[in-house]
Parts: sequence; C-alpha cells; structure tokens
Amino acid sequence: MQNPVTRLPALRPVPIFRGMSKTALFAVARQSVEVSLPAGATVVSEGDPGDSLCVIVEGKVDVRKGDRVVAELKAGDFFGELSLIDGEPRTATVVATEDLSLLTLSSSNFDTLLTDPYFARAVLKNLAKRFRQVQDAHVAADV
Repeated sequence: MQNPVTRLPALRPVPIFRGMSKTALFAVARQSVEVSLPAGATVVSEGDPGDSLCVIVEGKVDVRKGDRVVAELKAGDFFGELSLIDGEPRTATVVATEDLSLLTLSSSNFDTLLTDPYFARAVLKNLAKRFRQVQDAHVAADV
C-alpha cells in the first residue's frame, strides 16, 4: 500500500473522512504513514503523549482502561483524536488482538485537516457519539 492512491479505499469509509472531496482525501492519503504491528503489540499506552491519529486498515484492537476492555475496534475505526484536540495524554491503552495494519496522521497534519469545516464537524460528531456511548454505559452501570 505504498502508493497513496491505494490508501483511498481504506480511508473512504472512515466516518471522519466520509464526504470529503477526492482531492482532500488524496491529501490525507499522501500525509498518512503505514504501520504494521503483530497481534499482542501495544499500539499506544495510556498516559503517553498523543502525537497521532490512527485509522485501522486491517485487524482488530482492544481499548483498555487499566485492566478493563472498554471497546473493541476494527477496520474502518479510528482512535487518537481526543489527545490531538486537547493536547492531553492518551486516555487508554490500545492493544492489537490480531495482526494490525494502520494508517497514521501526525498531529500537525491533523491540525491542518481541522481547518476543513467538513472534517472539523465530522470529528465533533464522532466525539459527541463517543461521549453519548460513555454516558449511556455509566447510566446502565448505575441501574
């Protein structure tokens, strides 16, 4: 997948990239870096500086808070945007449960993308969705 054109099919279905123009999406593809990790590898650790957005191309990961798995992500999902937005450390540890292929975007490339109103709104919509899921989980746990 060395050619940015071959990265487009992996980026197109990702919620924060849906609806972007072909030109804008190609710019994202050019700026992304490919990363491969084996099953069992730690992708990011809770408390580490957040320096990239990760898009899962192939494989699955567990998102962990302490010893608890709080989410499972698969191809088409992404993580890391929260730390890029607020500058705070990573909020969870992400571990590959299968061999993993990722596309990563650096914080500076992410910041450039945020100047695109469509992209910024898509990121906000995703954050709202994740907040509601966490809120619903807390309400269900209190019942």
